[in-house]
Amino acid sequence: MFYLLTIISADILIALANFIFDGSYTFSAFLHLFLFTSLGVIAVIAVDGILAFIARRLPERYFAPEAKLFTVSKSEQKFYRWLRIKSWKKYVPELGCFTGFHKDSLKDPTSSEYVGRFLLESNYGVLGHVLGALLGFLIMLLPFLRPFSVALPIAIVNFILSTLPTMILRFNTPYLRNIYRRALSREKQNIDK
Repeated sequence: MFYLLTIISADILIALANFIFDGSYTFSAFLHLFLFTSLGVIAVIAVDGILAFIARRLPERYFAPEAKLFTVSKSEQKFYRWLRIKSWKKYVPELGCFTGFHKDSLKDPTSSEYVGRFLLESNYGVLGHVLGALLGFLIMLLPFLRPFSVALPIAIVNFILSTLPTMILRFNTPYLRNIYRRALSREKQNIDK
């Protein structure tokens, strides 16, 4: 709900700001601006969706639970603790419904297979969100959008809304890796008995 309200509010505020600074104070001018702003929002959501779709088609080996690319440094972990992610992450929607794997809670921490899949999905999510955050600025190339007064604010809002889940996924990675290693160790001990 937070994201939807943010998107709608940003859409209205961007159109309103352009309407006020444009100087043509007619209702039809506002509707025109709102329509094009809404199209820009839809375009950036489409870019995010396409990039996530492409990311999901990459080989799983690049997104393995212990993949070096997705390792979180101690300083990055410290930064996330400083941001107090734990206190606000529940307000950022988890959209696992689009991939068939929900990451809002850890359902089976004793299964290395399940936790490994959780990490795999998290790593895919990180790449998808990073690509969406950065390449969302491509909407500035759309000819029907004013590049700096409409497209840029939409791209900035998209950047922020893509960065939040990226930080949450990265914040969770070290904890998930520890749980994953413990589950693997426990399963290995059970096999050795």
